Amino acid sequence: MTEEEPPGAGREPGGSSTRGLPVRASDRIQRWGRVLLVVVFLLAAPFASVATGRAVHNAEIRRAATLSDTTRVEARLVSDAGGPAADARAQSLVRASVRWTQPDGHVRTAVVSVWAGSRAGTAVPIWTTAQGAATSRAPATPGEAVASAWMTATVTFALATGLLAAVWKAFTKLVDTIRCRGWEKEWDEVEAELSEQFRNR
Repeated sequence: MTEEEPPGAGREPGGSSTRGLPVRASDRIQRWGRVLLVVVFLLAAPFASVATGRAVHNAEIRRAATLSDTTRVEARLVSDAGGPAADARAQSLVRASVRWTQPDGHVRTAVVSVWAGSRAGTAVPIWTTAQGAATSRAPATPGEAVASAWMTATVTFALATGLLAAVWKAFTKLVDTIRCRGWEKEWDEVEAELSEQFRNR
């Protein structure tokens, strides 16, 4: 079913008409679908970006608070980490045991993240608490927490944009399929009508 604009509607100064063509149901669906997707994107993408960025920032601040009393020490790998040294070219992290001596003379060990392929005896900087807990990741500074939040928010916005593009592509393909089926149906009706006219001659 189509709707036609009144004669002369949408006529440009040069005499060409841009709005006098029939408006199909599929055209209206595509038009309103575009509006809906843009509105949802403008509402959801900024909200999701801000929410994820704030969550990362708060998590970094909480972690920094829990590690505020840590001390940087240099530990040594107890054994080779992650097999052959060739794995180190991938710059991947693995868990391995390290050993260090505390200021009071006690030798402690812990399992932390190190580069794959590191050999036994390699120096590994770690941060330890007074209770002997260790981590290979330094507490984030306020600037680093803000940077992580901005990076997360930017990635979230980019992912939302990509999702919008994918949804719009799938939606357009669906509408085009509906439109083509409508054209095929109308053409079949025209062919049937023309065949009937020729038979009645």
